[in-house]
Formats: sequence, structure tokens, C-alpha cells
Amino acid sequence: MNKKILSRMTACSLVLAGTQVNADTISFYLDQSNALLDGVNYAQVTISDSLDTAGDIDFVIELLDPAFTVNGWNFGMQNFAFNYDDALTIDELNIINLSSSDWKVWQGKNSGGGFGKYDIQLSGKGNSRTEELSFTISGVDGDTIYSYAMGSLLHPGADEYFATHIAGFDYMDGITSAKFAGSSPVPVPASVWLFGSGLLGLAGIARRKKA
Repeated sequence: MNKKILSRMTACSLVLAGTQVNADTISFYLDQSNALLDGVNYAQVTISDSLDTAGDIDFVIELLDPAFTVNGWNFGMQNFAFNYDDALTIDELNIINLSSSDWKVWQGKNSGGGFGKYDIQLSGKGNSRTEELSFTISGVDGDTIYSYAMGSLLHPGADEYFATHIAGFDYMDGITSAKFAGSSPVPVPASVWLFGSGLLGLAGIARRKKA
């Protein structure tokens, strides 16, 4: 194979792979708690460009196992809070496709648990807790997936991107409910780097054969 063509294929493939993981989708762990141990990945937030409607932004929040290995009755998230970039002009955020119809959207709510005040909070009642929440932000001009990875506002040291209230679990010392927050990026999957390394290896083989 022509060296120049193979090099271009390698570069394009790496760019596309990086775009798929880093530009179109970003994910963060919620690994802080006001009652449980810090440093445990309790939940994951994934923000991505919508595949259904150009310009829309999709959110998926899911609880992670084995963070909650013993679940009680009606276990799940009861609210979720996030911020948006102040550079955006948002009079009223248009949130659609909310996976839990019993949940409502509030602006400027305090998440509690010492994690700060957030621009937007989605919340349900005790009987509408969920282990996975999804929704879409629609109709905001100029926003990207990075527009919603913004720190909270409260006091020094409280600067997590997202916060949630999880309840209905059984934990030591009788803890059944706690607040969680976080902004730790989820590492890029190793398969992406292996894919890129494989392409670079093919380029090396082609060079040796030509030599």
C-alpha cells in the first residue's frame, strides 16, 4: 500500500476515533459523597450530541455497580443537578424526552450536601426514584456538550459539575440516603488507543516492506 495513502488513513482514523469519544461524548464520575466514602464511582453522567436531532444535547445518568451492592426498597436517584455556561442566553431551558414523567425541572435549586447551588435541578418524589435518568436539552443556540460541564457555586472547595440525591439503599451505620457529586472525567476506553496503535503498526510494516 502506498505509504502516503496509509499515513492519511491512519491520521483520519485516529481523528475519527478521538472525535467519537472526546468530541461527541464526554462522561464524568460522581465520586464524592456527604455521607459515604469519597473516591468511589457511585454514578456516571454522559453528555453527547443527539443522534436524533442536530443541535440537541442528550444526558444519561446511571448508577454504578458495585457501588450499591445492597439495595433497599424503592432504590434510586431522587434528583439530579447541573449547570450551564454563563455565556449562553437561556431564558427557559427546554428539556424534553425526560425518561421519568413524574419528575419536574427547577432552576436555581441548592443541591444540598455542601455541593453547591446549581442552575438546573430535575427532581422526583420518593416513589419515582430511578436507577437511570435520561433527557434531552433542545433549542439552545450555540451550546455544545461542554456547555453543561460547569462547576457549582457555593463556597470555596465546592466546585463539582453535577450532583444527585440517591436513596433507598442499605449501608453501614444505618445510612439509607445520601448526596453525591463529582466532575472526574471517565478515561478514554483502551480499545480506542489499541485501534490507533494497530493502524500505526500497519504503517510501520508498510515502511519496512518498502525498504
